[in-house]
Amino acid sequence: MIFTIKKGKARLVLKRWEGDEVLTLKQIHSSKVYLVKKPFVGSEGDGLITQEKGLKIGIRTADCVPLAFLGNKTVAVVHAGWRGLKEGIVEKTLEMLQSLEPLENFLVFIGPSAKACCYEVGEEFKESFKSLYYRNKSFYMDTQEEAMQRLIKGGIKHLYLYRACTICHHSLPSHRRDKTSERLLTYAELIP
Repeated sequence: MIFTIKKGKARLVLKRWEGDEVLTLKQIHSSKVYLVKKPFVGSEGDGLITQEKGLKIGIRTADCVPLAFLGNKTVAVVHAGWRGLKEGIVEKTLEMLQSLEPLENFLVFIGPSAKACCYEVGEEFKESFKSLYYRNKSFYMDTQEEAMQRLIKGGIKHLYLYRACTICHHSLPSHRRDKTSERLLTYAELIP
């Protein structure tokens, strides 16, 4: 499985993680986002932004939402799980990107993740999230929808939503479904 989007000199690739030559972080389900310049010493966090041509930046997911931002001179990738969404990783990323180029330049890819068809959460999620559904006396969260609403509220006008739930689509890795260590890789780069 390989999925690609190109916008000008910016490119996104979604595929199975295979130890690729891509700069990634030790993901910790946070709101930490880094602006990457060469050389970059790896660290912990869940978002990378770069304006360096030819530098592939990526994140790995297996139920959390992968986001990729394709601008005219900037790309970014974000691992947005419920903890990161709650801590404001989307809003922090938009704030950082806005200082580099206008938000209207960006096409944002929202990748496959846990959705409300399968992702049961506790009642305490009502305090922090809008994309909750109540059925059979339980709450269910749509993480893609939550990320999308936050992006739109933050000023993003161009979105590409890859509508798939990682839990119920057995062709995609899901930690919740299988406790797998397999991951999807979402990476972005500015082509030289």
